[in-house]
Amino acid sequence: MKKWLLFLIFLIPLFCGCNKKTELTIEVVIEQNKTDLISIHYPKTGFEKLDREIKNYITNTRLNLKQYIKENVYIEDLPELNIDYEYKVIGNRYSNIVLTTFFTSPLLAHPINDIKTFVFDQKENKFLQLSDIATIHIGKIKMELLKQHQDCILIDDLEKVFQKPNNLKFTFTDQSITFYFNPYEIASGNCGIIKYEFPNKEFYIPIEKTTLQKASLYKPNKKELSSKKPTIALTFDDGPSKYTKEIVKLLNEYDANATFFILGNKVENYHETLTFVLESGNELGNHSYNHKKLTRLSSKELHNQIEMTNEVVKKTLGYDIRLFRPTYGATSNSLKSNINMEIVLWNVDTEDWKLRNSKKIYEKALHDIKDGKIILMHDIYKSTLESLKLLLPELKKQGYQIVTVSELKEIQAKRNEKN
Repeated sequence: MKKWLLFLIFLIPLFCGCNKKTELTIEVVIEQNKTDLISIHYPKTGFEKLDREIKNYITNTRLNLKQYIKENVYIEDLPELNIDYEYKVIGNRYSNIVLTTFFTSPLLAHPINDIKTFVFDQKENKFLQLSDIATIHIGKIKMELLKQHQDCILIDDLEKVFQKPNNLKFTFTDQSITFYFNPYEIASGNCGIIKYEFPNKEFYIPIEKTTLQKASLYKPNKKELSSKKPTIALTFDDGPSKYTKEIVKLLNEYDANATFFILGNKVENYHETLTFVLESGNELGNHSYNHKKLTRLSSKELHNQIEMTNEVVKKTLGYDIRLFRPTYGATSNSLKSNINMEIVLWNVDTEDWKLRNSKKIYEKALHDIKDGKIILMHDIYKSTLESLKLLLPELKKQGYQIVTVSELKEIQAKRNEKN
């Protein structure tokens, strides 16, 4: 009997299929090199076929950048590559992914923008075309595009694109289909990327209704602080990531807290992790929406980067962000005048983003840390997590109090009052 049971257990995975879904993670590549600035975020879904196509797109884009840099020499202002993502699962089955590529350099009059979409049926393990989704009234879509963008639509290009509707870039919800057009694809360049949502309720495919979970009101977890102990503020940039929850668990072991300067484009997919971050007594700061170099942006674009992050955090977590840290630590008078938040930089850089070695990060941090300092780390690297396993017990042994930025300011204010 036992032999038959073991045999059946062995067979179950074979009949269930090998495309087992794992928890979604967001892969991150953020680099400040001598030749370029790179910030890439993309979802790793756990579906091999889909992940392979996404990775191919990312790899090819980076290869094109390398070739561009090879052909062009820069002295001061570095070229910047930013790849952002949108990820939605519709009806607990259909992955809808949009990758947006932004590239700028000193030799370009205008930045280059590019959109790539993926619509994937998780159950059938296949990509879907527009004809698999619904019947589309192409004439109505063309008329609406002409109406909304009459100043820049190029009629011949519009007709050419719609001759092959299955080549159109799109995503969908249970109520609509959204189409995406790259600059110069159907219009002159001043239109930029065109995004058009077409209301639709007649689908070929079955779509389950999903309910959105409402955010609960955040309540701060206060703890006793001493103004007499040596104190440092620990901060983490570029997260959240698959390592963030483990870092918070480690902080909890040593009665430590930190400030996490997060990117808005990850908030919805990591809302459980961020809830745990807050419930453990930590605080969140704004680090832009998708890590573009903010000093290069117009006032409107800068405002969007900040407000989109604040809004998604409030909507998802019920938390109001008060602190801001600019990407790459770059500031300007224009940036300062356009941000109505407290700007927080740092005075100890552990260089974990460059070292990627837990022992070296630990040694660098320990050498530079002093009372009252703000420490810069990044919760997107495993080496940072491993370095904390060495650093936290040593700091506790030396009597340090490890707090958030706001808590450090409270302590410094108390010390000033006494003095």
